[in-house]
Amino acid sequence: MKRVLIWTFALMAIPVWAQEPERERTLIHIEHANELSKNLGMDAVLLKGRVHIRHDSTHFYCDSAYYYEERNSFDAFQNVHINVNDSIDIYSRTMIYDGDRRFAEFFDNVRMKDDSTLLVTEYMTYDRNLHQASYPDHGVTTRGDKRLVSDKGYYRDDLKVFRFIRNVEATSPKYRMVTDTLYYDTRADKLWFQGGGTMTNENHQEITADSLLYDCQGHFSKAFNDIQITDTSYKVIMRGQYGEVWEKKGFSFATDHAYAVYYDDPDSLFIASDTMFYHFKAELNDEEKIFGRRHVRFYKSDMQGKCDTMMYNIADSTIQMRLDPVLWTEDSQMTGDRIDIRIANHAIDSLFQRGNAFLISKDTVEGYNQINGTDMMSKFIDSAIDHVKVTGDAKVISWLREDDGDLIGINKSSAKRMRIIMKDKSISLIRYYEDINETLYPEKDIKESDRYLDGFLWRIDERPLSKEEVITGIRPPEPAPEPTPEPTPE
Repeated sequence: MKRVLIWTFALMAIPVWAQEPERERTLIHIEHANELSKNLGMDAVLLKGRVHIRHDSTHFYCDSAYYYEERNSFDAFQNVHINVNDSIDIYSRTMIYDGDRRFAEFFDNVRMKDDSTLLVTEYMTYDRNLHQASYPDHGVTTRGDKRLVSDKGYYRDDLKVFRFIRNVEATSPKYRMVTDTLYYDTRADKLWFQGGGTMTNENHQEITADSLLYDCQGHFSKAFNDIQITDTSYKVIMRGQYGEVWEKKGFSFATDHAYAVYYDDPDSLFIASDTMFYHFKAELNDEEKIFGRRHVRFYKSDMQGKCDTMMYNIADSTIQMRLDPVLWTEDSQMTGDRIDIRIANHAIDSLFQRGNAFLISKDTVEGYNQINGTDMMSKFIDSAIDHVKVTGDAKVISWLREDDGDLIGINKSSAKRMRIIMKDKSISLIRYYEDINETLYPEKDIKESDRYLDGFLWRIDERPLSKEEVITGIRPPEPAPEPTPEPTPE
């Protein structure tokens, strides 16, 4: 999709600067002048008073003019006005016109009007063969509530397309666009830039990209290559290689190496996926949400995760993980059919695992502490699990140790419901409810396969280790093991 749209930009730009066609020579006609006299020194005819000159279908008006018959040209002075095909009007104080080249130069307080479009500059040329006006040094174009300023500019009146070059700024009450090359199609009321630029809309969102197309009527943007959409109101940055922003719908997305950042001080949330979506407050939407679709991975200092679909609701600070979700916090791994997370004071407050809930944490020495049930709710304090409630055929395997770390035994228990108290990242106390079954095994009496609950899968190799890994998808290499020192000979 991206390549097709970029080529569309190129095709829109190519005809704007077409080659000059060959034309037969036509003569300039004097339609009216109050006074006419021959100026022998200049080999010119002096025309004065309500001068009206015609060349083909183009009409010229001024207070006075020098007409050079042999050269098929004239110079016009004061209140100069040119009307082209009854559609374009150009005004200035002075003009030089070459009839053979069908080329005009305008000087001093130049104004060009086409429908509701007005261009103001101090020097401008107009090529009738190419239907092209151009200015080399600063011009201001206005149309409705739009104002476009640039160092240099071109306008094709047959296509109704402007090209603005260098230090370009386009503004209206609804947006501001800054770039070095900007095109404006006045018929379609669309702007697009190429070569890099930035647009800020009325929702306080800044869009930076290599190329961007903006529909002024639909308030809709398409951005291409190295795009960044920044919403300073809600602290969201979204990046990718292609993106769209629908201002009235309150909807935007980025794709192709897409990721989003919610930069909530002091800790930021980094999310990457095949496609990132951002919903913001606007005319048709009143909630702020970040969505990731397909191959979602995210990183925050106190939690990391993976799933197929993720939604972060900025308004109530909740995260929903769907389709094969897995979450890591400190030494724990949590899975389920779905996971819901509540954040408070920039950290995890509570966590809900719904359907096939599984919690695994590595024992301090060896083995894995495991909790399994239909649903599970974990309460966090200072980013660590404080207690866990398990419902629906709850099962636990825990490695019980003395304070010095010596193993007491491996506890296997089950019940309809459980409340598990955690301390120092280990199970401290379990309260059982209904259909209770509990056995403590010495390590030597429990075989390896019985040390794991059904469905156990330790996925630590999938855990994102940094925000850079989330953004790039590249896992840093494991550090080389320390070499074993050679024994010292006696």
